[in-house]
Amino acid sequence: MTGIKPLYEQLRPLKIEDIVGNSQVKKILKNWVNAKRPRSFIIWGPPGSGKSSIISALTKELERDYSVFSFSGALEGTKKIKEILSAGENLFSKQKILFVDEVHRLNRAEQDTLLLGIEKGEIILFGATTENPAVTINPALLSRLLVFKTILLKDEEYEDFFLRTENFFNPKIKISQEARKVMIQYSNGDLRRIINIIESLAQNNTDNIDTSDLRSIVDINTSYNEDDKYNFISAYIKSMRASDPDAALLYLSYMLENGEDPMYIARRMVLLSCEDIGLADPQAITVAVSAMTATQNIGYPECYLPLAHATLYLSSMPKSNSVNTAYVNAREFMQNNPVHVPPKLINAVNKLMEKQGYGVQYKYPHSYNGFIKESCMPQGLENKIFFSPKEIGFEKKIKERLELLWDGLKKYTDSRKDTNSPL
Repeated sequence: MTGIKPLYEQLRPLKIEDIVGNSQVKKILKNWVNAKRPRSFIIWGPPGSGKSSIISALTKELERDYSVFSFSGALEGTKKIKEILSAGENLFSKQKILFVDEVHRLNRAEQDTLLLGIEKGEIILFGATTENPAVTINPALLSRLLVFKTILLKDEEYEDFFLRTENFFNPKIKISQEARKVMIQYSNGDLRRIINIIESLAQNNTDNIDTSDLRSIVDINTSYNEDDKYNFISAYIKSMRASDPDAALLYLSYMLENGEDPMYIARRMVLLSCEDIGLADPQAITVAVSAMTATQNIGYPECYLPLAHATLYLSSMPKSNSVNTAYVNAREFMQNNPVHVPPKLINAVNKLMEKQGYGVQYKYPHSYNGFIKESCMPQGLENKIFFSPKEIGFEKKIKERLELLWDGLKKYTDSRKDTNSPL
């Protein structure tokens, strides 16, 4: 039984000119089509940002001159790749284009199989991913690919998007300007979510879509806009920093109940655990990352529980910005001074390096009961201090241990260069 295609599939562009937004990528792809010389690339961005639509439009313009294959990295692997590589091998075979959706789901061996196909000229790879390719794609494969990133639509591009959607139903559907604003805010850049809302209302015989119609299917406060997003996340972070769990919980609930992306909140929470609590409670980052993982796996709305759990914990913990301050101090020093690794810390990989003194004076701490009072800093900087632990929470114990270990060589005082948070 063949089902009816969802509206977002029916609205996919048939040619590059029909793609909404991402003008720079469109220009590059159109040049490839005109020259009949596409290149292997990956495009990445959040769900619903147009990755598959861009590749779909490109392959439709190339399918006359190329054999186009596609599969999802979440469902297929090496066997499917090998089948495609060996398909139709004869004198009259066309060059193959392979579109892999969710390419980040392929494991290392599967990515290596793609790499071999690209190197031999057997395939041109088009990949789409929601994950940063620098993290999820093998460096060897990544070096052979161009990487594009989708960008949020501009106001005029959203207008074009809504106009095309209305024209699909012409003359049945009209969408008010206020309803458009609400859907844009609610979707957080996910066009598929907007299309699904419009499709649901159209199936309910709604001809003129207004904010009152949206409230019937979308739980959203229409006053929550882009300015509110940054104002409330700022208030949320500052409340946890100020150890005010009640205020932090209020701002958390306001953001969640007004459609904010839970993962956006979770990521900010992880940063706070390092920047504002740090070593005063080393468990803070563990709690925050666990909450972020739970949020990703559980999804909305139940994710409010791990987020609230972590919010109350982080708000209640002792606060220290020593981690951030120490890194900033080291970074600024590095930017303004030459830094050379002492020869004793460089591994001597051959006899010549040993003769030159590399690694010779290095002492293995575990051979000396775990510690040697001997600096690893570059020559002349043995007494330089970047990290100044505070006498707060667990960090007080860290300070006491460092003072005991380095007594007479390093002085871990509480005088330090402080930094201001951007939030």
